[in-house]
Amino acid sequence: MIFGESKVRCAELVVIGDEVISGLILDRNSQYLGEKIHELGIEVSRVTTVGDTALVIEDCVKLALQRSDWVVVTGGLGATHDDITKSVLLKVFECGLKKDYKVARMLEAKYQACSREVPDNLRSQWEVPEKADILYNEKGTAPGFKMKKGKCVLFSLPGVPLEMQYLFEKFVAPEMAGQTNKTFLHRLIKTTGLSESDLWAKVGPLEGIQRKATIASLPSHLGVRIRISLLADSKVEGELRLDEVERFLTKQLFNYIYGRDDDEIEAKVGSLLLEKSLTLSTAESCTGGLIGHRLTQVSGSSDYFKEGVIVYSNDAKIKRLQVDSKLIDEFGAVSDPVARAMAKGVCLMTGADIGVSVTGIAGPSGGSDLKPVGLTYIAVHDQSGTYCRKFIFTHNRIKNKERSAQAALNLVRLRLQGRLEN
Repeated sequence: MIFGESKVRCAELVVIGDEVISGLILDRNSQYLGEKIHELGIEVSRVTTVGDTALVIEDCVKLALQRSDWVVVTGGLGATHDDITKSVLLKVFECGLKKDYKVARMLEAKYQACSREVPDNLRSQWEVPEKADILYNEKGTAPGFKMKKGKCVLFSLPGVPLEMQYLFEKFVAPEMAGQTNKTFLHRLIKTTGLSESDLWAKVGPLEGIQRKATIASLPSHLGVRIRISLLADSKVEGELRLDEVERFLTKQLFNYIYGRDDDEIEAKVGSLLLEKSLTLSTAESCTGGLIGHRLTQVSGSSDYFKEGVIVYSNDAKIKRLQVDSKLIDEFGAVSDPVARAMAKGVCLMTGADIGVSVTGIAGPSGGSDLKPVGLTYIAVHDQSGTYCRKFIFTHNRIKNKERSAQAALNLVRLRLQGRLEN
């Protein structure tokens, strides 16, 4: 892989376990390892998941050793019948077993502390491959192994996440870091309101900027995160290059970028409200309180969030927000005029400076030819007037609600930044 103009050494992950490939447990180990190894400036070129079958594991490990600088294997180091990783490694590295007395002493001390003898089945844990450097596991009973074949180094780690992470941080990460002479940096730019294809169409050609860094997109139904990654000779140099790429993207996507890295749009809205000494109230129909929930996830939100009302029925819209029943009769509850009346009504009701309203058809039922599932109107009201936008979301009920809440928060952000006209 190439970051900007820098070539990167690569690693492969081999995840072992019938319980993983069957979907009984989620593979969080490869997610953790992929992120941590990437941060060391090393590409994870492949992640292979295999069951507890010796021949399959052996083939995968042999191929990985031929292709990569490092191979990290997780799982299969326990003491049960399906833990066969150690026996496979003996075949791959053509060696036998030896007793490691330090592992034996660690196991004995662990069980003596509980006034117990080491169980017979665990005594096999101190039998280790002759060609392995032992990664002593203070968090569990199974040691890890470091083994070398040609120019490739293999690390075999337990599948238990706590133990795997402990051994990786103590033994694996320092060694990998010591083999790289570059500083790896990355930055996430967070956008909302554009699909992935529309976003890159707005950005335009990337040939020039990609010489500075590697740019990747991470789309979701709430927006697209843009990951900027690079290798630099120093952190200072790297940060300057990240800033340059971010400035380029910001110029093209000004209205759609709301933050970076760990920023959340609800926190951005909150900081803008505090900056301007304004308050906000919400009037929610199809989102059922989701906007208010997200706003109050931010510590200190009571300083600017006044009140949220859920007006799910037509009757509630009329009685609580003083929406004119004639508007509902003429245009329907899911309509531009009703959304505007809801946003204005919640301001009058609560005394907030800004009101945001949402009314829509979340699905899967309730749609029609004229008003399909996913149709949503979102309005923002303040002293300068009322803005309303029509959306048609095309996901399931949960995601339609989540997209509606995200869009509502984004419209409030844009309004506060002076980017929405009535």
